[in-house]
Amino acid sequence: MKYFSWWRTAALLVLAALLMPVLLKAQTQAPVPVPVSISGEKIVVEGRVYYMHQVLKGQTLYSIARAYSVSVDMVARENGLIDNTIKDGQVLRIPAAAVEQGRAAMKNNNDGTRTGVAGQTGQTTTTVQSGQAGQTRQSGQGKSPVTGTGTQVPQKQVAQDDRYIHHLVKRGETLGTIANDYDISVRDLKKANRGLLFPHEGDYLLIPRNKASNRGQEQRAEWEQEPAGIPADTAIADTLAFAYDTEIFTIPGEKTRLERLNGTVKVAVLLPFFIRENNTRVFADTTESVKTTSQIYDGSLPFLEAYEGILIAADSLRSLGLTVEMEVYDTGADSAETKRLLRTGELDDVDLIIGPVFSFNLEQIAGWAAERDIPFVSPVPLRDSHIHENKPSFYRVFPSQEVVQDIIADEVAGRQGSRVIFLYSDTAMYDPATASLWQKVKKATGDSAVSGGGSVVPYFYTGVTERRNVYSTVASFESQLDHERKNIIVLATTSTPVVSSAFSALHSLTKRYDIMVIGYPEIRGLETVDLKYYYDLELHIPSESYIDFEAPGVKSFSAMYLKKFRTEPMAESFAWRGFDLAWYFIGGVATGGKSFLKDPGTFNPELLCLEPDFRRSNRNNGYENRGLFILHYRKDMTIEIVRPGHQPQKCGEDQGGGISSPFSGS
Repeated sequence: MKYFSWWRTAALLVLAALLMPVLLKAQTQAPVPVPVSISGEKIVVEGRVYYMHQVLKGQTLYSIARAYSVSVDMVARENGLIDNTIKDGQVLRIPAAAVEQGRAAMKNNNDGTRTGVAGQTGQTTTTVQSGQAGQTRQSGQGKSPVTGTGTQVPQKQVAQDDRYIHHLVKRGETLGTIANDYDISVRDLKKANRGLLFPHEGDYLLIPRNKASNRGQEQRAEWEQEPAGIPADTAIADTLAFAYDTEIFTIPGEKTRLERLNGTVKVAVLLPFFIRENNTRVFADTTESVKTTSQIYDGSLPFLEAYEGILIAADSLRSLGLTVEMEVYDTGADSAETKRLLRTGELDDVDLIIGPVFSFNLEQIAGWAAERDIPFVSPVPLRDSHIHENKPSFYRVFPSQEVVQDIIADEVAGRQGSRVIFLYSDTAMYDPATASLWQKVKKATGDSAVSGGGSVVPYFYTGVTERRNVYSTVASFESQLDHERKNIIVLATTSTPVVSSAFSALHSLTKRYDIMVIGYPEIRGLETVDLKYYYDLELHIPSESYIDFEAPGVKSFSAMYLKKFRTEPMAESFAWRGFDLAWYFIGGVATGGKSFLKDPGTFNPELLCLEPDFRRSNRNNGYENRGLFILHYRKDMTIEIVRPGHQPQKCGEDQGGGISSPFSGS
């Protein structure tokens, strides 16, 4: 045992002697700095161009920010970094406009110091938060503007750079209006602010003095003078009106009949068909080692169905004399194919793009399409309620949640004198969607009270019944109802357990109370809810589409689909939507061109399942469809179809048969 201890001690001493020089060298040797190169990859998000920088081992946030001539804080804020921590391989998003302005600040700084990068000695900057345009906070002895993307413009550079005027973007301003104010061209404005497509409130733009006229500079100087004698804490009301943002949209009226067309419409279809995934699908067999399957990849099915509807619409329009040139692309599930198409120029001369599908592809194509004024249509529902913002040539077919909430609130407003119960399942309405709907319903009822004495009351309900005590749940609901009035239950949740439990409890009270339920479209197809509950509770649901299988046009489409594809389309098939989108947009471009695209309500054909009503809030944003149905499940087991502002119509009633004849020639 002693021998073993002596031998182990000796071995450790020898090992330490051998490793000591290596350890000392490692401690004294300075790490080799890793150079940072400007990335060649860029993307467009909400009209803004960003560098996509991949972090290499050894690079720091400071070295990356220094290389791009931007501040560390700006990079951290743009990428949601905590404690300025980055990882190897991480991709950082850096605004191209901030890079260009940072470089300009460094180039024009006469004293040679790098004041354009945060953290340098002697830098004096301030911060302007989004939504607080025009407000500054003093740092040291001066004020320094900050771009909307987070780039800080040094104080010294503002004072010394005589080549540019620094313009603070105000609400409602666009590149066109700013260029007009300074009497310069949009081309010169873009050249001075490379990478910026759509200015945002709070951004700073560089205005070249040698291009701007004296009239424009004098007028701007007069506008931007700070009012004297007003206390700093005084709130000044915004009374500016921007006439150039006002647009008038035609509300769809009488149906448009298509009898004869001429000309050519070039269409690009960008859908994820997943051709590669379909080509590589295999399955094991007991008789053969590997055999290719005939089944279609699940992810392809809805888009193949939509494409089938598009083909039938194109054939039908061709039968009316229109030349439809269609190019079809498989965009897959990433942005590589979309990026390639934009780079090659294959889409530069198209009149219409149907697709793409995924949000990241929509973001990528937005700026490109806006520069060329090429409309692109989203054929699927999108989760992001604000994705149409800053995309002026984008058409959102499936309405956002805000539009659905407006329809629900309008339905409540039309039933004044009723008892309205707002049922929600998230504690204290932390969900922004719940809070938004609550405010709209309160406004619709004209009641600001939140107590039981008002005409609208909030009711927190989780659907969980203690020890299966169903009676207590029913009693709790009954305490909220009124014998003398109609009781409207607004379901502010789509949670399956909550909705299912609420329907079950309310249904047991229908014999003693007059109850009507209004909810989101998602609850329409819940398998856990007995269909009879929908009718007994007079469920009202907004829906972006509805198919009347007794309508002549629907029958005609089904017959053509059967002839062409040897099967009939199911009720939930995307073929119906694919046909409607192609018939509406291709037909609209053929009949009205750019006039139709700027005011889509001027073209109102009979469609299979949609009733489009496209509008936009301002010229910077895209168009959003506000055309929704209200599906009213009646106690007599029929469904009443209601369009806001239209007369109710029961399912199966003749709608005029306006679209059967155009199909006959295909």
